[in-house]
Amino acid sequence: MRTALVKVGGIVGAAVIATSVVAGCGSSDDGTIKIGAIAGLTGNFITEEVVKTAKRVFDDVNDAGGINGKKIDFIVKDDAGNPQRTAQVARELADDDVVAMAASGSFTDCDVNDAFYRQQKISSIMAVGASAKCFQSPTIAPVNVGPFTLITAELLFASQTLKNDKICNFTVVLPGSEEAVNNALAQWEKISGKKLAVSDTTVQQSGDLTPYLLRAKQAGCDAILFNPGEQLVVPFLKAAQTQGMTDVDFLLMAPAYTESVAKAVGDLGLKVYAGSEFEPFTADSDANKGWKDAVTRAGAPATAFSQGGYLAAVFLVDVLKSIKGDITRESVNEALRTMRPISNPMVGTPFTFGPGDRHAPNQASKMVELKDGKWVPLGDFITVPTSS
Repeated sequence: MRTALVKVGGIVGAAVIATSVVAGCGSSDDGTIKIGAIAGLTGNFITEEVVKTAKRVFDDVNDAGGINGKKIDFIVKDDAGNPQRTAQVARELADDDVVAMAASGSFTDCDVNDAFYRQQKISSIMAVGASAKCFQSPTIAPVNVGPFTLITAELLFASQTLKNDKICNFTVVLPGSEEAVNNALAQWEKISGKKLAVSDTTVQQSGDLTPYLLRAKQAGCDAILFNPGEQLVVPFLKAAQTQGMTDVDFLLMAPAYTESVAKAVGDLGLKVYAGSEFEPFTADSDANKGWKDAVTRAGAPATAFSQGGYLAAVFLVDVLKSIKGDITRESVNEALRTMRPISNPMVGTPFTFGPGDRHAPNQASKMVELKDGKWVPLGDFITVPTSS
């Protein structure tokens, strides 16, 4: 998965993708079940594969006759990675009378629109949640693990599977995420009964990374958790090779689980692992068959982002099918809050929305190991026990 640690660009004109506007019934004046999504179709950070894969799922439903004979109108708006656009297009979707949001792939959506979604009583099954706000809202439920649960899961992998005794943590913390990161670290300490040998949450997104590695060497760390994406991970690991740290287990987060990272550092002779948001997207497994088929027919790249788009659409379709009577914003909200958990082999814990004031249903990750320039899936899901 690509990194969410990016700077957003300026205002760019919005592109709108509208799918399958066909006669149906719901709260919409034109007789369709309107589902909205916000994604980066232009700008510095493109998430088009998220909504293209979700669109394929909704198109398949429509091709099969829709939901109780009613077709889905999937309306995707481009925010170009710009917060002002993110706010504007959310209001446009509300004015379009969407009954819910699904498969959004915007990294500013949660922070910008959380209060608006609460006010308008719009629920969102999000494909890619990155900021803390995405996992702290009564109206948003991401399908991905997210960076905070993943921190805990990877540390459990280090302490329980790799049997590391001294673990170092070097984390870039974005504004607003301090509490979530600290809670993730504390959760691991509570579960494992261990303490980090070094924990630095002041890592900058530029500059010389060697001092962090020297601190880890001085502390005798046998594992290092490093959370940034490709632009920092590659020089970090190259510096680690220069320091001769071939006996250290390097734990990377989902943004570094990309084929380009594998190619860039695969020949360094280091022990490198990364966490996945779902069933590893590089795995040729039965769990990935439905998504692989959908993403191929959608003509979209096979990435963890497209996995999120696929699952968000699949989960919403299941919820919509459970509704008796008219499908409206109110009936969708009620169905989400009273839904039965939905199991899917691509995720380690069932998806549910429920009545809570925050939602982080995905509490499990699989790990992948870098071998011969390729990511190789390891073992089963690592599930983080929920806090009491």
